[in-house]
Parts: sequence; C-alpha cells; structure tokens
Amino acid sequence: MKYIYQVGEGCALCLCCVYGCPVRAITVEEDVSAVIDPDKCIGCGKCFANCQAEAIVRVEKKEEK
Repeated sequence: MKYIYQVGEGCALCLCCVYGCPVRAITVEEDVSAVIDPDKCIGCGKCFANCQAEAIVRVEKKEEK
C-alpha cells in the first residue's frame, strides 16, 4: 500500500466514512472529528469517496525500515 487516508479540517461528523470503511479503521472523537487509524487503514479510498465534506485527504505512507 502506497497511500493512507487522514481526516483533515472540516469533518462534519456525518459518519459516512465510518460506515463505508471495510476494515473499521475509523472512529469518532465525540463532537470533534472522525479519526483514521493508520495501522488499520488499507488505503482503499472508500472513506475519501464517501466524505461529503471533503475533509479526508490521501497521504503517502512512509516506508518502514
């Protein structure tokens, strides 16, 4: 996997990303924002596609050495 996803500014707490994630990598900090666990994220992009607020961004995954 070359990319993972992160929640940036503007999360509307609509939960579309949570329901769309096939590996349950997304949790919600109550009244704050959705949070994507980078260790669980498989880089499928479903959260990115489902985010109506366009708050989710794709980032390049750092290579582990």
